[in-house]
Amino acid sequence: MAIKNWDATTSRVVYRRLDAGESLNKGIEALAHAEGIREASVMSCIGSLTQLKRRNLCSLERDHERETINEILELVTADGYIQPLEDGEVYVHLHVAAAKPSGEIVGGHCEDATCFTGAFVYLQVIEDTRD
Repeated sequence: MAIKNWDATTSRVVYRRLDAGESLNKGIEALAHAEGIREASVMSCIGSLTQLKRRNLCSLERDHERETINEILELVTADGYIQPLEDGEVYVHLHVAAAKPSGEIVGGHCEDATCFTGAFVYLQVIEDTRD
């Protein structure tokens, strides 16, 4: 696999508290739009969830195990990135780890999640310096 790299700078950190009932993925996307962010790294994201739609890769044939968890979860962490799409939109890619009340950890690729009491997200904005 070829490694891609380019000159870029990290220009600023953007923070937002997502509200109860708000979509985690859509909330991060809305933050990107509001701040004019085209690319960023999710530095930190913690909070609580009432629903988590996740998927995990099960084989090299790109089969996915999908699951919707409908219970209160502690969002222990979320990592990911925001990338620009050709149509001017942005793509939010998140992986999460969340704890059930029993302490069992569930996680994987976050297709969407709903905040319970809220969530705090910090984005490190990446500015492309290519001419």
